[in-house]
Amino acid sequence: MERMKLAFTKALAGALPGQEIVLERPRSGEMGDLAFPCFKAAKALGQNPAQLAKDLAAKLAVDGAEVVAAGPYLNLKLQPAVRARVLLEALLGDRPYGSAEPHGETVIVEYSSPNIAKLFTIGHLRSTMIGHAQAQVNKYLGCNVIRLNHLGDWGTQFGTLLAAYKHWAEAENPALEQDFPWAEEIPAKLRSPLYRLFQLYVRFHAAEEEDPALREEARDWFRRLEEGDPEARRLWSWFREISLQTFNRIYERLGVAFDHLEMGEAFYQDRLAPTLKRLEDAGILAEGQNGARIVDLEDVGIATPCLVQKGDGASIYATRDIAAALYRQEAFAFDRCIYVVGADQILHFQQIFAVMNKLDPWFAGRMIHTPFGMVNLPEGKMSTRKGNVIFLEDVLDEAVVRVTAIIDEKNPDLPGKARVAEMLGLGAVVFFNALNDRVKPITFTWDRVIALDGDTGPYVQYAHARILSVLRKAGGDWAERARPTAEPTPAAAVVPYGATLIPSDLAGLEDGPAQALLFELAGLPDALRTMARENMATALARQLLAVAKAFSGFYTNCPILWAENSDAVRDARLALCVATARALRQGLFLMGIQAPEEM
Repeated sequence: MERMKLAFTKALAGALPGQEIVLERPRSGEMGDLAFPCFKAAKALGQNPAQLAKDLAAKLAVDGAEVVAAGPYLNLKLQPAVRARVLLEALLGDRPYGSAEPHGETVIVEYSSPNIAKLFTIGHLRSTMIGHAQAQVNKYLGCNVIRLNHLGDWGTQFGTLLAAYKHWAEAENPALEQDFPWAEEIPAKLRSPLYRLFQLYVRFHAAEEEDPALREEARDWFRRLEEGDPEARRLWSWFREISLQTFNRIYERLGVAFDHLEMGEAFYQDRLAPTLKRLEDAGILAEGQNGARIVDLEDVGIATPCLVQKGDGASIYATRDIAAALYRQEAFAFDRCIYVVGADQILHFQQIFAVMNKLDPWFAGRMIHTPFGMVNLPEGKMSTRKGNVIFLEDVLDEAVVRVTAIIDEKNPDLPGKARVAEMLGLGAVVFFNALNDRVKPITFTWDRVIALDGDTGPYVQYAHARILSVLRKAGGDWAERARPTAEPTPAAAVVPYGATLIPSDLAGLEDGPAQALLFELAGLPDALRTMARENMATALARQLLAVAKAFSGFYTNCPILWAENSDAVRDARLALCVATARALRQGLFLMGIQAPEEM
């Protein structure tokens, strides 16, 4: 398709010298494969856009295609045989479809970033999988990607945990090996030291409402932690180790990986004093109320100053984010740093970015906050402090249970049933997150998040499995052509395939349903670029659904293994099946979803 795009662009540039040529994708295949909106050029030339489109259609020619005017748009419609060959060459060639060669741009993606000593809730799925998909697609499009997990392993909440542990655990349950007598009964799968830390955290916040003196106790413990108190540091280190064991198990289950898991907030502790000094030397550090230190941002339109040090000398996460940005500049010289953090932190990042721009103009435009809507319960916002949360592992496990029940009913002898159920269950949850607009909040209900019917991950996964079933029945090496040459690692972006020979006769793909499938496959590169530009996977999720639905139409209306087919028709349709399977598997993988071969 790139070849035809270049030919159309060249023809337009020749007819419209000096005008910017920007091509779009029409809404449907009936309208064409590429569209040139004439509005801008017509305005510059003092013409009517629809008339300009007609004039261009009358004089432009592109080999293998028809140039037609559709109102103010000039559309390029490929001949069916050309469309089939152009798409299959791209889908079955050496280069991963829609990918780009490495071009040297360094992109940091900071995502997941859970707080130590807290279990993953369904809310953590958003940052983790939005960020994972962004890391994947930027790498696929040729960027040098650095995946960072900015762990919340420092801050006042550790004063809370230390105080709570000393109050209610040290004497009775020092190793956190048993349930607390005052805690609600919990499922066996959650009976872990990390869950008991969560219980302590919830209890402390409930108790401090009755006894405000506990807040001072927590502040004192955090002060001791910052000052290097051996007991505070010992417990902090242990809490961190307990947490990472659980986090890593969940990341492995989700197929998520990081280049740097240890660069949490604590990593920057010894850089805080030099950071404050640099702010002071730059002349932007000022005194705030009660001895606090701030950076005033009124001159850049932000009324709230950025607090960088409390009056008691304690740091806050703004200080650590500034220190982290300076370290990343020095260590990675990044072109973009994408922060995948909830929408409730929009003001915080506006402040941080403004501070960095004041400190060094180099940062201007390089730091990007990718906010996302929070996951709420029907009764309101989730709160770790109050304990009203939905744990992520509960959601994943329930999804797998529901899928297993369906498999037991419809295909009880399915090989590797447990593994397939895991793929489909996680696919349902992750695809739900990807399909929903990143910016909008989500109200959690089990049936929505774990949906298995309709526009869901399992629907796309089923299309892939159905294709592999057809290819196995075809015999020969057809199924092997749709399988990767190696299983990609979580940190890889590309599912590796070998080049496949394209049949010389593609007449079997000139029917409408085959052409409709080719049109939707042609939309995947645009969806990938939109995904990277908008920092969310929604465009890719929607396009994969469109491909899966188009394949269903092709499968129903264009018999593939029909005995009366000629060998040429059969081979052409099987080649399109291979191309579609590869595209579906690659697209799902970029979002963190596996594609089963049977289900």
